[in-house]
Order: sequence, then C-alpha cells, then structure tokens
Amino acid sequence: MALVAAQLLPDGVLASVLRRLAPRSLAASRCVCKSWCDVVDDWRLLRTDLLPLSLSGIFFMEEIFPALPKFFASPSIDGKIAARLDYLDTKFEGYLHIMDHCNGLLLLWDQLVVNPATRQWVRLPHPPCAGLEDFADDMCLAFDPTVSPHYEVLLLPKVPHKLGSMTVFTEESEWPPSWYTIRVFSSRTWTWEERVLVRRGEAAGAIADMQSPRAREPEHRYTVYWKGELYVHCQNDSIMRITLSNGEYEVIKPPTSMDEFTEFYIGKSKKGLYCALIYKDRSYRLQVWLLSELRGKMEWGLKIDTSLVPVVAMFSWLSHEENSGPWILHGGNYDGDGKKVIVEDKCEWDFNNGILLEARDGDECDFVSGSIYFLGFHPYDEIAFLWVSRARVVAYHLSSSKVQDLGMLHVQCVGDSFPYTPYWTGELFEKH
Repeated sequence: MALVAAQLLPDGVLASVLRRLAPRSLAASRCVCKSWCDVVDDWRLLRTDLLPLSLSGIFFMEEIFPALPKFFASPSIDGKIAARLDYLDTKFEGYLHIMDHCNGLLLLWDQLVVNPATRQWVRLPHPPCAGLEDFADDMCLAFDPTVSPHYEVLLLPKVPHKLGSMTVFTEESEWPPSWYTIRVFSSRTWTWEERVLVRRGEAAGAIADMQSPRAREPEHRYTVYWKGELYVHCQNDSIMRITLSNGEYEVIKPPTSMDEFTEFYIGKSKKGLYCALIYKDRSYRLQVWLLSELRGKMEWGLKIDTSLVPVVAMFSWLSHEENSGPWILHGGNYDGDGKKVIVEDKCEWDFNNGILLEARDGDECDFVSGSIYFLGFHPYDEIAFLWVSRARVVAYHLSSSKVQDLGMLHVQCVGDSFPYTPYWTGELFEKH
C-alpha cells in the first residue's frame, strides 16, 4: 500500500522524499519500480562522487599475447577496482581486448560491457548480419549516467584494405556516404536495431583516402562521447561528429596537415574534445588543439605547441630510481632487469610539485623512435599523460607546462589506452 501511495505522489514531491535517503539506499530505490527510477534519474538525485567524475588510473592493452588489460594507478586503488577482469566468463580465454571506455564502462571485444568498479558485466546479444559486404566495424560506446542509466553500442563500418567484388563501392566513392545504415544496440530495449546516419556537409574523402599509407588501420583510433555527440576518429584522420538524438553527422577536418611521422590522438578533457599531435621527426613537438563551436561552425584552437625533448631527457630509461612517482602497474611492476619494483603509496599526486622543463633552440631527440607515447587526456583537468622511453609515465599540465613523474611502467609495448573514470553505482543486468 505504501508503494502504491508513493506512486501517486507528484514527481517533485517524490524527489524531495527520495533525496533524503542515504546514497546506497537512494541507489537501491532505483530498482523499486520504473517510476522511481525515472524520478531519481530525471532529477539527478544520485551523489556526484558515485558518478564517473574523477580519474582513478589508466587502462591499457599490452600488444602481446595473451591480450589482457593492464591498469596503471595508485596502490591505494588496489581492491577497489577489479582491474584484472579475471572474473569474466568469456569463451575467448586470454583475449579481453578493450575496444572502448565511456564514463566508467568498458566495452570488450567479446561483446562484453563491464563495470570494473562494481564488478558487474553483461554479454550483449549477437548483432545481426552486417549491412555492408566486406566491411568490418568499429565498436563505439556511448554512456552518460548523469543523463540516463542506459548506454548504446554503435557498429560503424570501416573501409577494408581491399574492396571485394560484392560491394557497390569503388575507390572513387565518397566516404562516409551521404547516408548509410548502421547497427546500434540499446540497453534500454536490449535489442539491436538499424539506424540511418545522414550527413551534413562534405564527406571525409574517398574510399582510396581511407586505404592510403597515412590511414593507420586500425591502430589507436578512439571515440569520444561528449554532451550527446559521438566523435569518431576516421581512417584518414578526419572526425565524424554524430548527433545521436537525430542520426545526423558531419565531418570535421583535422586541425593541420600531417605526415607519416605524426601521431594523432583524440580524447575528452575539461572543455570538450581535444586532439594531440606528436611529431616524431627528432623535434618531438607536442601540439594540443581544442575543438569549439563558433557561430555554428566547428573550429580548432591551438592550446600548446612545445618540444618534448626535455621531457624525454629528464624522464628517460636512464633514470630508473630518480623522481619515483606515486602510481604502479597493478599486478606487478618490474624494472629493466626483471626485478620487481616496490613503490610507496603516496596517495594522490599534486601538480604543485611538478617540474618546469624548458626546451632550448636546436634541441633534438637522440632516442629511438617511440620515445614518447600518448596515453590520453585527464577527463576533468587539462593534463596529458605520456609514456616516456618505455620506462615511466609522466603527467604534462597543458596550462603551466609543468611535468610530474607518475611512476615507472616497464612493459614491452602499450597499445590502446583509456584514462578510467569509475562509476560506483548503477546496474548492468540483461533485460529478460
């Protein structure tokens, strides 16, 4: 009877009652009935410290077999984040490749959606057959728990290295097309559906542009979800901006021209979509651009343009013991001689202790190619994470140019990497 009476209350009155509950009880009240769930979500009653609004570490893939996720973070996070994902029931043992991360949820290659903070996971139903012959798909995750507890998974066709005889496209065909059908999974309905994307403006290029040597396929091409828009890094380094509410998309050109010595990354940070360019032509310049909408048009603004040579020189493999940082590789961190590194738990890092490094005219990098690898942006502060000389991770503050050592990371190689924001509440249950 009490539940029936509560359901008759106006939403505003019910929200006033529910917000007086303790955080755990409030989260549990979302499961009572659909109307309560809607009120909690629509009035945004959940505490922000339970939502993915803080950075806990960096997930990354080491490009060796078995392909298992690794987690680089503070020692204090051990036991709070189930980073090893060894509790998953997967038919592909030893292969748990992270395809995408969005606001606390991981999307794995084996059709799994995982919340490492709550140890919940679900397996999505198998998607229907592909609509484009010979075209594989990029898997993209869109999730914002401050707006809705539901998420979507999008399968976006990507151009193969060689077109098959069954496709209607040729090398001269524009890509992406003016309109085409994609497959989308919704956790709200627990089904896959077909959705049409319609382009505004010009195409990114032709099919041939997606097959050129510059089109690094499929290495380190990320997606960013920001305020209802999904930004997808295309094969020719342009960006698709998809409005999920109406299925329209537009193509955004990269901020500047690039060559085979330039690495290009996109990510979310304090003010929206950022991109980082690292020029590996011995100058090791870092450029960071911010995408903004001005008078209805998307434009890039340059935030920094600096040399990373002093960073490589300071935080190189030559300095194993100096400036030991507060983060570790969970599950074991080893130095170049195979000895396990013991790191004192220093809790949170503070940029007031950062080091200001300045480049001098004529500085060049004498280290091997790959001395700088971009790990991602801090999602709520203008900070870039860099892996230096295959030895340690540093945090580079974009506004002050201060650099701080986060700790040694001795692994063979780093593949896709995802700054991780934990989501401490919510449910990941299949809809029956």
